[in-house]
Order: sequence, then structure tokens, then C-alpha cells
Amino acid sequence: MLIALLNGGPFMIVLLLLSILIVFISVKNLKEPYNTNGIVLLGVLSALIGIIATYVGVNAALSTVPDINNIAPQILANGIKTALITTFTGGFIVAFSTALWFYFVKKHGLI
Repeated sequence: MLIALLNGGPFMIVLLLLSILIVFISVKNLKEPYNTNGIVLLGVLSALIGIIATYVGVNAALSTVPDINNIAPQILANGIKTALITTFTGGFIVAFSTALWFYFVKKHGLI
């Protein structure tokens, strides 16, 4: 897990902070409603950050294609794999935050 966090680069740190903020808001929601819609909003923001990070990573990996004679294909594949870590993490966070949001909406009768 720590290796994936470090491989994801600075965007993974942002995703980690967003997930900590989601957990913090969820803990405050246990007793009474507190910014329940913020949970899903932060989840969607994490998905967007994951997609942007993937674009940046794939763009950086594919920028080495003109010099393909100087690099091994495994390096290019590892670069793309590392770029996709952020998308997977952002998707996991948005699924988790949506489930939390749905639970708290039903629990507090907000709909």
C-alpha cells in the first residue's frame, strides 16, 4: 500500500488527504447530520483528481515514445501502470464515499 502511495506521486497525497477528510466528516455524521452532501462531493473530486493524474502520467510516459530506442518497453509499461493507480484509487474513494453518503442520508432521513 505504501509503495502504491509513493508510486502515485503527489496526486496520491491529495487523494489520501481527501479520503481522511471523508472519514472525518463521516465520523461527525454518526450522531447528527453534518455536511452529508460534502461526503459525496469530496468523493467525486477524488475521482476527478484521479483522472487528471492519469492524464498527466500517461502524457509523461508517452512523451518518451520518440526516444523508444533508448528505453525498454517495460519502463513505458510501468509508467502507464503507475499512472493508472490514481484512477483506481479515485474510483475506490468515490464508491466508498457514495456508500457512506447513502447510509447517512437513510439514517438521518434527509431525503
